[in-house]
Amino acid sequence: MTSVFDENEKGLSDYLDILRRRKYYFILTFPILALVAIAIALTLPPIYRSQGVILIESQDIPSDLVRSTVTSFAEEQIKVIEQRVLTTALIQEAVQKHNLYPELRQKASPTQIAQEFRSNVSVDMVSARVLDSSGRARTANIAFTVAFYDPVPAKAQAVANDLVTTFLSENVRVRTDRATETTTFIREEANRMRTRVQVLEDRIAQFKSEFSNSLPEMLNFNLSMIERGEERLLGIQNQEAQIKDQLHLLGIELSGMNRYLPAPIEGGVMTGPQRLAALQSELAQLSNRYSDAHPDVIRLKGQIEALRETVGSSSPAGQVENPQYRQISLQIESLQRDLVRMQTQRERVQQEVDEYRDRVAQTPQVQRGYEDLTRDYESELQKYNELRSKELEAEVAQNLETESKAESFTLLEPPIAPTDPVKPNRKKIAAMGIMLAGGFGVGLMLLVEMLDGGIRGSRRLAGILGADPLMTIPMIMTPKDYLLKRARHISYVVLAVLLVIAGVAAVHFFVMSLDILWLKVMGRINLM
Repeated sequence: MTSVFDENEKGLSDYLDILRRRKYYFILTFPILALVAIAIALTLPPIYRSQGVILIESQDIPSDLVRSTVTSFAEEQIKVIEQRVLTTALIQEAVQKHNLYPELRQKASPTQIAQEFRSNVSVDMVSARVLDSSGRARTANIAFTVAFYDPVPAKAQAVANDLVTTFLSENVRVRTDRATETTTFIREEANRMRTRVQVLEDRIAQFKSEFSNSLPEMLNFNLSMIERGEERLLGIQNQEAQIKDQLHLLGIELSGMNRYLPAPIEGGVMTGPQRLAALQSELAQLSNRYSDAHPDVIRLKGQIEALRETVGSSSPAGQVENPQYRQISLQIESLQRDLVRMQTQRERVQQEVDEYRDRVAQTPQVQRGYEDLTRDYESELQKYNELRSKELEAEVAQNLETESKAESFTLLEPPIAPTDPVKPNRKKIAAMGIMLAGGFGVGLMLLVEMLDGGIRGSRRLAGILGADPLMTIPMIMTPKDYLLKRARHISYVVLAVLLVIAGVAAVHFFVMSLDILWLKVMGRINLM
């Protein structure tokens, strides 16, 4: 294992021998490949870039006073507008308008052309360190660039200008549409909520009309009416008791009294029945001469009726009704009528009291239903008022967007016709080509060395024979050989120095200026 390891191990002298033996492979391939890379870098078509800078301006009016209804961030808004602008239909219009990709249009599909157009569009954000409301520094996007790449500078400028204009107009349209949609949505929701509130108002009005006497606010009134009714019932019952007592006393008095008395015999004085007969005869005579409306006829009828009540129509012959008995009877009849009236009044008052008690008993159920309706009404009314308030805020926000007072895009720098191409980077391409050419040359030398089957060196020979040689005769160097060897060493050193200088020059001219590179390196060292 050791012998094999030693056999495969090569030192610096071995690699220098390989370079010396295979140097012509490098000399032949490196210049050709380097020239090819330089030719490719020089022959690539130039690509020009025209860009416009759009500033992202914050809302003019403080957001504490008027809040915009468009809540998307500027980055999101820009991405959305970019997707809308770079649709296939709009791209086809731009390609036809500016006559882009004339050769590609003859052999490519619209989708491929749209993809090529999108690859030539660049939308990049411009960030900066700013202070927020709390005084802390943060990174914020303050602007963005819209650029277009094309081999023709005028076309690049024209397309970039159209893109910038589209971004500005599309932003205004999108924000206005969103604010309008928000206002319309909130207004429709408020109208629907108003309809629900009106339905609840109608239900509450119907409920009040149906249970107007049992509403919670009528409870005190119903209780007071029950109390008053009970007081009236008590008074009526007392009156009934008094009347019954009077009837009882009068009945006792009447039972011990004669109803009829003998008619008195007095000279020249007519008795009651005689007087009644005389008045009736006089009424018959007057009726033959006058109508019933005559004053004398009316007077006689009144006297006859009064006498009849005094004398009585059914008095036995020779007797007259006892006036005291008649008076007590009339009192009893009057008290009986009062008693009937009191009973009727008591029943009516009792019915009213029962009705008020039913109202009071029904009040808890009515109150529950009324509170449910009222609670739903107040909840819906609160939502309706909130929606109306939001509707007013949305209308103000819509005016904010319409008048461009909200967050907006402002053209800071319009696209201009570029004078220098941005692609390809010929210096970098040439430098990379030269580096690849050198690497290919070195790789070719090593490949040829690996494929060569020749035996060089005592170690290689010992590895093949399996035994070390008895002796090795070194190369006999003459003074001239030493001079040539020294000249080769010097040439190698010079070549290495030239390569280092060429590499540094290539980095300086093709990649980055040495002073900038030095500053970056020192900055990294300081960070460590």
